Amino acid sequence: MMQPDDWPFVVFITCFRHKIPSQAERAKAALQDLAVGQAVISKHKNGRFYQCEVVNLTKETFYEVNFDDGSFSDNLYPEDIVSRDCLQLGPPSEGDIVQVRWTDGQIYGATFVASHVIQMYQVEFEDGSQLMAKRDDVYTLDEELPKRVKSRLSVASDMRFTEIFTEKEVKQERKRQRVINSRYREDYIEPALYRAIME
Repeated sequence: MMQPDDWPFVVFITCFRHKIPSQAERAKAALQDLAVGQAVISKHKNGRFYQCEVVNLTKETFYEVNFDDGSFSDNLYPEDIVSRDCLQLGPPSEGDIVQVRWTDGQIYGATFVASHVIQMYQVEFEDGSQLMAKRDDVYTLDEELPKRVKSRLSVASDMRFTEIFTEKEVKQERKRQRVINSRYREDYIEPALYRAIME
């Protein structure tokens, strides 16, 4: 299949007869299903990866579109398409022109490509926080971790960091006594005397 384009853009040529799955596609096909209660590694909201537990499994529908500027998105929610009530009517037909509300609040033109139903995993970390993640973002304990995950992998065992997630009570003490600089000791006037002079 050939996709011609204007210079200086790249022209893509694909021979379906000789196409072999990429390493990423082979790895994705080898991913095993996860079960509730299974210990896994996932990304926390602080950007680091921690061991956590799968607490719930749900299926989520995402839409894929090609924007008019040439970019694409494959993780739009049905309610992100504003030119059609997708929650009531279902997804548009492939190739339909749609209007998409993006994360910046602006509405952009796009062409609908496909609808994908993806298994989502709700994971709970040791600090009690929970996040929803796709299977690509969750790793079992026996899977080979990518370098980017290994470099951000942290251990928060025995709840060592509980003080980070709780608010400490601040003690309210009286004001500390002001110390007078020895250089100006002779010029210092007691506050009570100063108030009496000013009145």
